[in-house]
Amino acid sequence: PTKDFIDANLSVKVTLDWYFEAMEQGLAELFAEGGEDIEVCVIGHSIGGWVARAYLGGLSGSSTSVYRLAQDRISSLVTLGTPHTSPETALVDQTRGLLREVALSPECSSQTLTDRGIKITCVGSSGLTGKIITTDLEEIVAATSYLPLVGRLGDDVKGDGIVPTALAFMESPARNVEIEKCLETGSAVRHAHVLPTPWNLIDGSAPSISLSEDFVWYGSPGVLSQWLKYIE
Repeated sequence: PTKDFIDANLSVKVTLDWYFEAMEQGLAELFAEGGEDIEVCVIGHSIGGWVARAYLGGLSGSSTSVYRLAQDRISSLVTLGTPHTSPETALVDQTRGLLREVALSPECSSQTLTDRGIKITCVGSSGLTGKIITTDLEEIVAATSYLPLVGRLGDDVKGDGIVPTALAFMESPARNVEIEKCLETGSAVRHAHVLPTPWNLIDGSAPSISLSEDFVWYGSPGVLSQWLKYIE
């Protein structure tokens, strides 16, 4: 590990460059297909939400024509299960300073992005509590995620099994949407419908392990309808 990693002082521009490059490639394809006058809504899940926020706030350092066009044509940002803050109560900074840089950047704030005409919607689930003493494996997994992120557990600490609801929202004027259950099945809304594998540490684009179809997450039927209306 580098000194910046150990000190939790990683640079967004340097560390996330390949994320930003992938995002620009996708935007370039959109503009090539739909024309330069289309309006774009960016949807970011988990880390993708604050990576998109960093990109919109200029932390990528990009000066390409695609970036300049994107700044003008992106009309909204929707984040799903995205941690937007790294509180002082956290037991460990899991992003090693990256999220802190985004959260503290005035250009990445909800107010600044809104003033530029980008409507912000943050979607977070409160479907799962975290417990250490329980027979429910999901509650144990949630506890191992919530505790390092917020520094405590309790009946009031809920989330999607990975990201606590309290961290999934931005300050006003962002629209914050709390969801709990799937409208079709009544199941709790979880963080994702896949599990990462060791290969993902080597190749970020490597396929993950798909969970069963009845494993409800932000992209499941009965959940989509609770936030799709905020795409603008």
